[in-house]
Amino acid sequence: MNTNKQISSPHINHQSTTSFFNTFRVILIFLTGVSLIPIQTTKSDELFLKCTGKFEINRGELIKPDWETSYLTINLHGLKSYIDDNGIKKTGMTMIKREKYTITHRDNSNRISTKYKIDGIHGNYLVDYPQQNRTLIGTCQKGRG
Repeated sequence: MNTNKQISSPHINHQSTTSFFNTFRVILIFLTGVSLIPIQTTKSDELFLKCTGKFEINRGELIKPDWETSYLTINLHGLKSYIDDNGIKKTGMTMIKREKYTITHRDNSNRISTKYKIDGIHGNYLVDYPQQNRTLIGTCQKGRG
């Protein structure tokens, strides 16, 4: 007795399952693409200054002119500030007390190489170079960045 029994299987609608997987795949690709797009970070408030100063009297011999101009970008939320000092770009940590800004720039061995002190009310500007025993004194004006 040879009986052929057919195994009944539930009817699967292949077209609907493939369209579901296709839409799932499209959504997955879209979400992956959106996650790879760089999110624009908001910039905090910044203060742009153009500072010009001269070295103090006991400066020793200088090959460069006595006056120097620095462009400062001070982050008002106390993070990092950027200094463009005669074409050399530096970053430093900012400390803000009322209208007085102190920017400390450190070298690779974590020693203080330059300390910028700006009085926002009077516009005074003081740069201390502790490793070179020099001090620069001048004034600052607000710039446009």
